[in-house]
Amino acid sequence: MEKSLFSFIWKFSAKQQIFILLVTVLSYPVSYVLLELPKLIVNDAVQGDDFPRDVLGFEFDQISYLLLLCVGFLGLVVLSNGLKLYINVYKGRLGERMLRRLRFELFQRVLRFRLPHFRKVSSGEIIPMITSEVEDVGGFIGEAFALPAYQGGMLVVQLGFIFMQDPLLGLAAISSYPVQGYVIPKLQRKVILLSRRRVKNVRLIADKVGESISGVPEIHANDAAAWHSADLSDRLYENFKIRYEIFNRKYFIKFLNNFMNQLTPFFFYLIGGYLVIEGNLSIGALLAVIAAYKDLAGPWKELLAYYQLVADVDVKYQTVVENFDPADIYPVERLTADESVELTGDLEMSGVSFSGGAAGQEVTDINLKVPEGAAFAIVGPDGSGRSEVLQLAAGLVSPASGTVKIGTRDLDKLTASTLGREIAYVGGAVHIWTGTIRDNLYYGLRHRPLEQLEREGTALRDYKRRLAEAAETKNPTYDLAAVWDDFSAAGVENMQGLDARALDLLKAVSLESDIYRLGLQSRFDPAMNDVFAGRILAVRRKLAARIAGDPEIAGLVELWDISKFNASASLAENLFFAVPSDPEISMENVPELPEVRAFLKETGLDGKLREIGLKIAETMVELFANVSGDSGLLGNYSFITQDDLPEFDRITRVARSEQQRPGLTQADQDRLIALAFKLVPARHRLGVMDDAMKEAVVAARATFHKKVVATGDSFVAIDPELYLPPLTIEDNLLFGRPRVDRRDARQRIDAVIRTIVEETGLREPIVFAGFDYHVGVSGSRLSAGQRRRLALVRALLKNAKLTILDDIATGVGEEDQALRVTLQEILKGRTFLFGAPNAAAASEFQRKLVLEQGRMSQDGDEHA
Repeated sequence: MEKSLFSFIWKFSAKQQIFILLVTVLSYPVSYVLLELPKLIVNDAVQGDDFPRDVLGFEFDQISYLLLLCVGFLGLVVLSNGLKLYINVYKGRLGERMLRRLRFELFQRVLRFRLPHFRKVSSGEIIPMITSEVEDVGGFIGEAFALPAYQGGMLVVQLGFIFMQDPLLGLAAISSYPVQGYVIPKLQRKVILLSRRRVKNVRLIADKVGESISGVPEIHANDAAAWHSADLSDRLYENFKIRYEIFNRKYFIKFLNNFMNQLTPFFFYLIGGYLVIEGNLSIGALLAVIAAYKDLAGPWKELLAYYQLVADVDVKYQTVVENFDPADIYPVERLTADESVELTGDLEMSGVSFSGGAAGQEVTDINLKVPEGAAFAIVGPDGSGRSEVLQLAAGLVSPASGTVKIGTRDLDKLTASTLGREIAYVGGAVHIWTGTIRDNLYYGLRHRPLEQLEREGTALRDYKRRLAEAAETKNPTYDLAAVWDDFSAAGVENMQGLDARALDLLKAVSLESDIYRLGLQSRFDPAMNDVFAGRILAVRRKLAARIAGDPEIAGLVELWDISKFNASASLAENLFFAVPSDPEISMENVPELPEVRAFLKETGLDGKLREIGLKIAETMVELFANVSGDSGLLGNYSFITQDDLPEFDRITRVARSEQQRPGLTQADQDRLIALAFKLVPARHRLGVMDDAMKEAVVAARATFHKKVVATGDSFVAIDPELYLPPLTIEDNLLFGRPRVDRRDARQRIDAVIRTIVEETGLREPIVFAGFDYHVGVSGSRLSAGQRRRLALVRALLKNAKLTILDDIATGVGEEDQALRVTLQEILKGRTFLFGAPNAAAASEFQRKLVLEQGRMSQDGDEHA
């Protein structure tokens, strides 16, 4: 990577920079004529004589001649500003392209880092370097040559104009330049060094903040918030000191600049005044020179600012580059090459040594041969070198000495396209990508786009423009919307086959039942598959019939009935008999919706709901004001939390106050109504709803449907004949609420749902719906066991020649034992390396290698 910022700029944008310079040069004569024309208008057109004048064969009297010069002046103003507009847009576009190229190159270099390098740098340092630190570099690139050329040219033009008026005044105009050109760089150097310190310190701050966010559970679990706060405060103080010193020096430089700039007019007045008094200079010429000097100050200040900008941006660039250019970085061809070779033959390690940079991350003189198609266990506790040997076998790290080969292929010389397709690796610390379960399942099959998406019209034009911009910045032109899933690698022909294969593997690793439950909790858009929606509605009817015909379960659920109040549902569900079409709208937000507010006011329910909310709030405050947050009692009333209590205490005191002002604000009233909306009468049993209120709620449903549901799309009516997209699949199946006042009602109803789903063959489609469940940031919505098994299925789907599992299913329980048997069966005939910290799990493998402190202590056939 280019060490110098200007080398980078020139290498990738030389043609564009030259073009900018040529356009800039065109503006020089225009600017000079713009300086001359005012003088010509005054001296020649206004005060001149000898009219008419001949211009290009046309005669002009004094007025028409004045008009000609003024129109010419206006035309040149338009031309001059037009050139500036064109150059600025061109520079901006060039800067953004170069910034995109730079960021992409930095990201690619991150992908080429060797794994041990990530133990030296953290994401908290890398991310700001790629995002914020190079932002100024992009803005500068467009002006790297254009700004000094334009402003320098303007300076020369204006100085030339002054010298043409009087050489002595011209010398006075430039008298301060040598001093400024020498002193300012000396002072600026210290500012540059301080800027470099600040950049590094900000990286440390970003790293500390990122680490604290990742480790929030540990901070709370160990009451270490004060320690982390003090640590960050200390680093913020260091940043403050640096910035303060920068400010002092920066503004002193500014003061010096301003002083030097004001010194020149002093010379003008002194020297020019003397010349005027002596009769060697006209007063008009002196005033013209002073006016020209005002224009001269602009380019000179811009050039000084440019020098400071160059120094600042160059520091940032070099500070970034030095972190992305480690000596042992992989060559770019390893990452970008698309050719892959088939790896056949035995896995062999010969005299392999490796060091991760710390004790417990080293292996020494490993000699190992794993026959093709064999299952082999690598045994050793953490720190024994087990993980390092497995990573060497996967080609994730390179040996310091010795070779790792599969057949005749040295893994260290293979490309990522071969290693990623021929070898499947699942380590102890699995990573789940933010996205859906489907995204994670098929992640190992998405190497390159295999089937392009057909586009037409505007979409095609936008796509071609995107391709052109990618080509300009050497970004990849892969189409993210294309089909990437490699069906042939998974041994299937299409997406249906791939889903079926994934389902088989999910069953094999005992994750299918988890995906089924996630599928029940998923929301589904019937527009994507109306057949599936129809089957859910069919199950809904069958379930309703089963419930109605079985007295034992009929009393366990309250189905939706528009003519009845559902005591196991919330007051909001009872009132609206509809659900918000946007699942992101919570009950706290519903009272703020204009249509809901108008409906409540029209029906007169707003006052009644506020009164119910006020009674609930008073009860909660009275009962739980002195209850600690960890008592668990408050959890039974999920519509109010410990944090909400002080706020509702204030609201109740204001509401019951006899003073007219201050009364409840609109926000307070909305909070009380939202509190009432959360009330589930059969669960909370607060006695705040009488039969009259229930009848009023049921009666208001028709009005709400007429006024709100039928006239807008913010709510979807609860209709037994329709699938309700805002609700989960499980809610759509049941179409009601399990009785909250009956013990085990939820479990027994779930069992009935499960039975009917099995009977109707709907379980499999629900599991596939679970494929679209969003797993949260880095799989945070899944348990640790679910994440590990999901990563395991992802690896198995690759059908790789070599599968490597490290610390996966190594327990001594029956579940892990059964999974190990299943894995050996699935991977039969393919090379399988199984890393285990204990000998018990490895005893099921005929061949094994035992490691202790990075060295082999036992190898070969256990039964030999």
